[in-house]
Amino acid sequence: MSDADLDRLQTQLAAVSSSPGDAERRLAAARSVEQADREGFRTYAARLSRPLTSQPAIVKRLIHGIWGQFPNPEYPRGPGKDPPMWLTRPEPPPPPVAPGTPRSKRPKPPKPHEPEAADWVTGLAALDLEHDPFLSDLAPAELRAARAETLMRVALLHALAAAGKQGERDAVSAVFQFAFVADGLYRDECGRTLRGIGGHAVPTLIRIYNDRTRANAKMRRYASYQLDRMDRLRPAKAISAAPDDVVRSDILRAYGEVLALDAVEAVLEQVGASSHRVRREARWAWLRYVDGPPPPPAPKRKRKLPGGKEETEEKEDYLNYREMATLALGRAYQELFSREPDAKQTPRQLTDEIFAYYDRQREQRFEEVFQAAKAHEKAGELGKAVDEFGWILANQPDHPRRNEMGAVFQRLGEKLASEAQASGDQATLARALGLLRQALLLRPEVLQGAGGEASAAAAQLCARIHLLDAEQARRLGGDGRLDVAHARQCDPGIAASQTASARRAGLAAATPTWPRHLRLVPWLLLAAGLLLGLVALLLLLSRRRVSVAAPPGPG
Repeated sequence: MSDADLDRLQTQLAAVSSSPGDAERRLAAARSVEQADREGFRTYAARLSRPLTSQPAIVKRLIHGIWGQFPNPEYPRGPGKDPPMWLTRPEPPPPPVAPGTPRSKRPKPPKPHEPEAADWVTGLAALDLEHDPFLSDLAPAELRAARAETLMRVALLHALAAAGKQGERDAVSAVFQFAFVADGLYRDECGRTLRGIGGHAVPTLIRIYNDRTRANAKMRRYASYQLDRMDRLRPAKAISAAPDDVVRSDILRAYGEVLALDAVEAVLEQVGASSHRVRREARWAWLRYVDGPPPPPAPKRKRKLPGGKEETEEKEDYLNYREMATLALGRAYQELFSREPDAKQTPRQLTDEIFAYYDRQREQRFEEVFQAAKAHEKAGELGKAVDEFGWILANQPDHPRRNEMGAVFQRLGEKLASEAQASGDQATLARALGLLRQALLLRPEVLQGAGGEASAAAAQLCARIHLLDAEQARRLGGDGRLDVAHARQCDPGIAASQTASARRAGLAAATPTWPRHLRLVPWLLLAAGLLLGLVALLLLLSRRRVSVAAPPGPG
C-alpha cells in the first residue's frame, strides 16, 4: 500500500457515525491495512515512525476504554515505592445485594477483564464514542481523530509483524522502536506483536539486549523482558527453539556479533551441527570468541576476606568472553579426545582440532549413507538411492561425489518420464522433470566440455527437459510451442533424434489443438458460409428473372 492508500483508509477509520454499519466498515479498513502486502513494509515502518498528532491523555482514555493497559512511568520502583508495572482501568463495582439475600441467590461478580488479552483493533473499531459513559467527558471530534490514528498505528504494527515473520529484520526493529513512542503508550500491543512474530524476532532482540551502552538501558531491559516472556532469554533455549535453520543461523550470527558472555557454550555446541548453514554461522561466531577482537578488560578490585581484611592483590570481577571460551574449549576437548589439551596449544589450534574431528565424523557418516545408496542403485532400487543421496546433498551441497549422484538422479528421472508418457500421470511427469533438472545441476563437470561450453550430453538432457515441459504444458491446456523452440535451440537435431513424443510436440507447435467440443466449429462455419452463398445466388437469379419479364415504359 502507498501513503495515498493509507490516507484513504484512515479517512474511513475516522467515520463520524457510531452505527453498527460504520463499526464494521472501520474494522474492514483496519483489516485491509493489517493484510497489506509485506513488500511495502518500509512504507509502513516510515508511516509508523511519524510523530503522533493525538493528545496522549485521549489515547490513554481510549486504551482504558477497551480495557487495555499502558506502562506506568513511575516504574521501576524507587526507594520506599512499589508502583505497578502497568496502569489499568479499575474494575466496576459488583452489583448491590439486598440485605438478607441467601448466598446461593446472590449474583456472581463479573469476570475481571484481562488487559493482556484485549484485542485493540476489534475493540477500538466497535467502541461507541458518543454513548460510552467512560468517555462522556471528552470531545467527540478529538476522540474520533485519536481513534482513527490509534487504529492505523495498531494495524501497521500487525502489517509489519507479517513481514517480520518472513525474516524482514527491519520490520522487527520498527515494531520495537515504536514501543518507546509517547512514553510507551503502545508498548503492550508492541510486545504482543513481537511475541506473535516468534522466533524471527529473537535475533533482533538479542542484538538489542546485548547492547550495554548507557543510552540503551531502557531498550535493553525491554528486550530482556520480551525474550523472557518468549522463554528465549537463555541462549541454549533460543537456539534450540528456532523454527528453522535460517533463524537458528541468524541467532548464532547475532551472538557472534555481540559476543555475549552467556552464549559461549551454546555456540560451541553448534559447531558440529548437521545443517551446513547452522554449522557455518556457529563456527564463524566461535572464531570471534577465540580469535576475534580482544575483549575489554574486566574491572578489578580487592576482595574482602573473613575477619574484615582485604586481599593484597586486585582481581577481576568476572571472566571475559575469551577466558570463558578457553575454559569451555578445554572441557569440550577433554570430552571428545579423552585427554587434557596441550598447554602449549593456542585456543585457535584447539578449535581447529575440534572442527577437524567433527568434519571426520560427518564425512564418515556421509560415506556410510553413500555406500548404502550405491548398494540400492546396484539392486535397482533407484528411489531409495535418490532419497539417501538427497539427504547427503541437503547437508553438504558441494559433496565431491555429486557427479555420481547426478547420474542416478538422471536414470530415475528418465525411468519416471517413460512411465508418465505411457500412463499419462501428471504427478509422475512433474517428479521426473524435477529429477532431471537436479541431474543437470549436479553434473556440471560431466555435462560441460573442456572449454566450459555445453557438451552433447548436456544439450540432449536440456532438450529432453524442454520436450517434457512441452508435454506437461499440453496436458494442462497449453500448446508447448515455446518449450519446443527451446529444445531445438539446445539440440538442433532434436526433431530427427527424439522419440514420437518429440514429433508430437513439433506437430503441436505447428498446429494448435482444438478441444473436443469445439472440433465441429470449423465445419459448421463452412456449411453456414455455403448456405449463405446459395441463398444469395437464388436471390440474384430471381431479381434478374423479374427484370426481364417487366413491360417497357411509355417512352
